[in-house]
Amino acid sequence: MTCPTCGTDRSAAPERRPRTRSGRTTSFTIGGAGFHLTGNARDDGGLDEVFARFDDEGSTLAGLLDALSAVTSIGLQHGVPLDVLVEKLINTRYEPMGRTDDPEIPEASSVMDYTARRLAFDFMPAEDRIKLGVLTPEERARALG
Repeated sequence: MTCPTCGTDRSAAPERRPRTRSGRTTSFTIGGAGFHLTGNARDDGGLDEVFARFDDEGSTLAGLLDALSAVTSIGLQHGVPLDVLVEKLINTRYEPMGRTDDPEIPEASSVMDYTARRLAFDFMPAEDRIKLGVLTPEERARALG
């Protein structure tokens, strides 16, 4: 069966994940709340799985981030392109939102917004990221003239 949104073959089973994987972990705050985001890469450098954690374990937001991590990872492993996921998650709005401690992403409208932007910076080519409007402060300043 083909996905109507992204055109991927839904019947394709993902390959078993290697026991050890290279990844990138970013610790960050949004509006004073602490989080950790890990993206693990495939051998070709593309994103393969995501783990997002809220420092306040046991909260509703922590549970939602666990679910987001699982759904995002399954999507990636079944061939959903990262740019499709990023496009759906950027600009989502809910608390906590506001200033971050990440100079590349100084403000975020939600944890999902930050997560999508961070994954775009870490795992997408600049031209693809820019097409989605995910810009560094320098790129944003150049675009404004």
